[in-house]
Amino acid sequence: MSRQIRIVMLIGLCSLLGQWGWSQQRSEKVITDQNRTQRSTNTGREDNDPEMGFDDQLADEVDTFGVFFYYANNPNRETPFSDSLLAGNFHQYDPIRQRDFDYMNLGIVGSAHRPILYEPAKRRGFDVGLHQYDLYMKRAQQTSYYRLEKPYTNVHYTQGGEQADGIFKAQFSRNFANGINYGLEYNKISYIGSGNQYPNQNHRMTTFINSMSYESEKGKYRAYLSVASNTGQAEDHGGVAVEPEKEGQFKGPASAQTLLGTGQTRHQHQEWSYTHYLKFGGGEDSIRGERRAYTLSHQLLYNTSQYKFFEEGTVADTAFFTRYPDFLVDDRGSRFFLRHRKLENVFNLSTFKLGQSQQDNEAKREKDLLQFGLVHSLHWLDYEPNQFTINNLFLTGKITFNPSERLFISTDAHFGLLENRGDYKLGGELFFDLKQGGNLRVKAVNQLYSPNLIQDQLLISQRSVWEKAFRATLETNLTASYYLPLLDITISGGYHLINNFIYFDQTGLPQQTGVPISVTQLMVQKDFSFGKFHLDNTIALQQSTETFIRVPTIYSKHSLYYAGKWFNVLNVRWGVDMRFNTEWDGYYYNPFSGQFQLSDQRIEAYPNIDGFFSMRIGRFRAFFKYENLSIFLLDRQLYYQTASYPYPFNGFRFGINWRFIN
Repeated sequence: MSRQIRIVMLIGLCSLLGQWGWSQQRSEKVITDQNRTQRSTNTGREDNDPEMGFDDQLADEVDTFGVFFYYANNPNRETPFSDSLLAGNFHQYDPIRQRDFDYMNLGIVGSAHRPILYEPAKRRGFDVGLHQYDLYMKRAQQTSYYRLEKPYTNVHYTQGGEQADGIFKAQFSRNFANGINYGLEYNKISYIGSGNQYPNQNHRMTTFINSMSYESEKGKYRAYLSVASNTGQAEDHGGVAVEPEKEGQFKGPASAQTLLGTGQTRHQHQEWSYTHYLKFGGGEDSIRGERRAYTLSHQLLYNTSQYKFFEEGTVADTAFFTRYPDFLVDDRGSRFFLRHRKLENVFNLSTFKLGQSQQDNEAKREKDLLQFGLVHSLHWLDYEPNQFTINNLFLTGKITFNPSERLFISTDAHFGLLENRGDYKLGGELFFDLKQGGNLRVKAVNQLYSPNLIQDQLLISQRSVWEKAFRATLETNLTASYYLPLLDITISGGYHLINNFIYFDQTGLPQQTGVPISVTQLMVQKDFSFGKFHLDNTIALQQSTETFIRVPTIYSKHSLYYAGKWFNVLNVRWGVDMRFNTEWDGYYYNPFSGQFQLSDQRIEAYPNIDGFFSMRIGRFRAFFKYENLSIFLLDRQLYYQTASYPYPFNGFRFGINWRFIN
């Protein structure tokens, strides 16, 4: 049976199951509107936005337990931390899959990643341009602070394909006397085994955050301190030149031949952030309710980062340079080194009015907010062999209007002076809840931003690989989503228009387009159920007018599973997940520049199928998962998301999670 016929059969099976579920959909399915609106409907990196929180969780029931989290940038906007029976992404231990639309990576947990759906840039001022590990790291400004009554601890561990492979996560927070709360977060990804990985491919990613918050007795002064450390180390093989043996005594990824033999990358970030507020006014009036408050705030941020890549091989023994000769600048080996330090001061003057008097078990909410600010950033760079400084100064503003849970309007803007003068952003968001008529969310952004450092210049072994003088990029983004409870369906659309787009071509060199590029997107999220059986579906269609931005025409995720309670105490889910994309011209990851560049390799259509079983007893959860069952159905064809970087064959994984509140 040919590979194409197998693919059609697998997709057809999911489609038939979907039609069967639709015809038998039970009307009593309980997914609250609140949970539905929490499910992300845009393709932006909202999980890294300080205004967002934990991974979105969609569930049949919600267990709230008096824990609220917020961010130092806006402590008046709280989110209750809720725990589901078994969240839909609980068994998705890889951060690139804990979202509605996956990111592509290099086939191993912790490796460089890129969104499969086009996402707009998030820029304000100078940027180094190395973001290939962002999903695995958490910066000081992204620190979660907690409001709680009892100490809270959450621990998670996932075992990889070998004993040396695994993921460990821990969160802790508790109150102390005199209005002090202490928090700790630790995440570690270790994929350093040799049997299941390709030669010269392993990854270590570690995040460690200490945080402390203080609130005076009358709430007039609030302060937030965060110290964050992120370290990522990777062995980079540069891609597979010859695929591994798939049968026989020496089968397995270790038998592959790779482009690089000694390539290594290290990113290290140390950050200190101190944010404090002085509040005037506010309080509750017995007649008029909550009074208007005014605040002066200041945030001090200091960051030191190091980026390093080296490869000992030369053109004589490294196949990489045969394909990409522009990166061979020294026969003795290659070294990229950049040290970046940033000192940033943020000053804001704001006025706001809180909603009705909040109970201890309710999240805080602002009825309105008007804020004006000034942001100054001083950057020191040691870019072997050059040293220089950059000054950024931005005027900022923000207006929000949130009179009730049914209506939310927000606008924000910034305008650059000094060395990034002319850069700007105008953004807005509207959320409107029509109750039985559904809810609507619309976002719009127009921004102009300068090229980042790597786009401008790349130095390897203290020699120039390129030096450019690109124009600023103008980008307009419009996204909208509508949830209709009658059909339990969410339909989203996006339109992105980019002028002066900068990309990296097939040779690895940066280029700038002279024509506007538009990307259109249509996303549909629809879940079916019949009794205790469910079929969850997310489908995205997208199209780019130019090949400089490459996207699969269709990308979809499907999950067919049973959900129920055994023995009156054990909540379980078991079933299969499938992700699928149509054939498309893909990207290749270049470890020398740390960028995804255009590739001549076609990424073939591949229905990647995983089997899973997850369970929960009280505050303990566990999952068991067998990945890439498709390899048995497709003549051991390898699965690619990034050109030259295949996934390992298949394997068993398991994980546990335990939450403590006392």
